[in-house]
Amino acid sequence: MFAVRRRAAPAVERATFVCFSIGEHRLAGPVELIDRVLRPSTGASSVSVEGRERPYADLASPLGLALGGGTVGLRRILLAHVNDDWWALPVDAVHEVVSVDASEVVPLPADHPDAHRTGAIATFTRGGRTVLVVDLVRLLR
Repeated sequence: MFAVRRRAAPAVERATFVCFSIGEHRLAGPVELIDRVLRPSTGASSVSVEGRERPYADLASPLGLALGGGTVGLRRILLAHVNDDWWALPVDAVHEVVSVDASEVVPLPADHPDAHRTGAIATFTRGGRTVLVVDLVRLLR
């Protein structure tokens, strides 16, 4: 009798991101760096989370973007961390947490229209839209 050998299914590496928008631009940051999504309070200069104040960080300007002109209360805040530093990142909307095949995350070529944006490192396609992956560690240093 012959033993049937099965090939082990190849491991597929996945990349998981939080997808959000600044203005009309769809962006993504690594889920490992984003702790939660909050609603902002109007006029505050920081966010209080579990009794600790977390300063706002401008994610839009280094990317050459601007937050939409909508009401502050309709925006969202990504609570992100790099090492022991925590930041409140205002964004216009948070869409989803998505896990994609790592091979679908394409490094940003030098001639890409978004290559000039500080911290822009890659793209992937989700729902027919191009999503720009940003390096939060670089942007928050």
